[in-house]
Amino acid sequence: MKALGLRARLAVTLVAVALFAVGLAALIGNLGLGSQLNSAARTRLQGTAAHVAAIAAAAYDASGGWSPDVRSELAHVAALDGLDIALRVPDARVIATGTQPRGATAEAPIVASDKRVATAVVSSAGGSLLSPEERHLAHSLDDLHLLAAGVAALAAILVGLLLARSLAQPLRRIRVVAERLDRGELQARVAAGSEPETGAVGRALNRLAETLEREEELRKESVADLAHELRTPVNGLLGRIEAAEDGVLTGPENLAAMHAEALRLTRLLDDLSRLADAERPGLLVDKAPLDLGEVARAVCRSFAPRFAAKGVGFQTSIEPTLVDGDPGRLEQIVSNLLANALAYTEPGGQVTVIVAGSDAEAILEVADTGVGIAAEDLPNIFTRLWRSERSRVEGGTGIGLAIARELVRAHDGRIEVESSPGHGARFRVNLPSSTHASAVAASPRPASRRSVP
Repeated sequence: MKALGLRARLAVTLVAVALFAVGLAALIGNLGLGSQLNSAARTRLQGTAAHVAAIAAAAYDASGGWSPDVRSELAHVAALDGLDIALRVPDARVIATGTQPRGATAEAPIVASDKRVATAVVSSAGGSLLSPEERHLAHSLDDLHLLAAGVAALAAILVGLLLARSLAQPLRRIRVVAERLDRGELQARVAAGSEPETGAVGRALNRLAETLEREEELRKESVADLAHELRTPVNGLLGRIEAAEDGVLTGPENLAAMHAEALRLTRLLDDLSRLADAERPGLLVDKAPLDLGEVARAVCRSFAPRFAAKGVGFQTSIEPTLVDGDPGRLEQIVSNLLANALAYTEPGGQVTVIVAGSDAEAILEVADTGVGIAAEDLPNIFTRLWRSERSRVEGGTGIGLAIARELVRAHDGRIEVESSPGHGARFRVNLPSSTHASAVAASPRPASRRSVP
């Protein structure tokens, strides 16, 4: 069964609400009016019974008893007023004046010469409590309620269709833009609307479109950059191979240069492979309780000669800090952050590594006094294959920080950066602390702070 559209659903809902409201009003009105009509009819019938009793008492006094003339006179009154009248005398006999009273009845004592001689029993002809006029009034009100229900249903349909149209138009605009985005028209945007809810949805879709467009531009730039990075060592290799074939370049120097180009190409391919792995964190992280400080300390020892060779000061402040993590992947995080700091810190600068922790989280911090990062570049530094102008000069691939971010996410952590041009950068990794305190307690180490010249 095909689902109802927005217009049909709104119309059906409003009609149902209108009919429910009219029905409820009719029910309450009928209950209240019926009670009032019944009460008034009983009062009227009781008054009629008292009037008949007075006539019967006068006739009784005039005739000296219940003569046929008295009954004839009461029968005449019954015929004129549309009543059924009977007299119940003290010996339990009933003196009928025509049809016996039935249905709703009223009684009144008949008192003659200060003595109760009988009781008048009165009902409307047919036994109905309500008079024909009162029944006509009740039927007229029911007809009015039905008319009101019909008018309300028609009004609800019209209002529902108009409301549905006003709601459907902005939704239709949003759907059209979403379909254009699905077809690859990333420049499509939703026109601003005055409706708060649909306007918020439209703005969110526009932000998504802007993000997709920006990502597409970055992808195209990244592909171009990657092609350039691959083309450079490949062209170098081809050129030297052709030169060797022509006999122009021979000897170990040419082989060494070809080997260097091959290594450069291998490093780039390895980086791309690691990035692909990092984007599938659930398949590569094998967590176990370990000391983040020990992992960082080992990586720092391997990087110390490289900092010394460049003339960059290297200082560490590392405490035993227990986390649940994969040692190899945590080494990658530390290595990528240190490689980034080394690349952008000039000789004479300083790089500091801090590892500390609390009951809630562990902190790994790598700070440098290097060239810093421009404010407009900060949102992009963790984007895969993105490179700043300085990174292009340095020969970076735009992969290291992207890998670090994905691996931090795989460890349920977060990575943040603070930087400004000329004042260095500070990368901070926050990871959840482990609850297995025994792993660190088994091999305690004091905090270490050292400088590597």
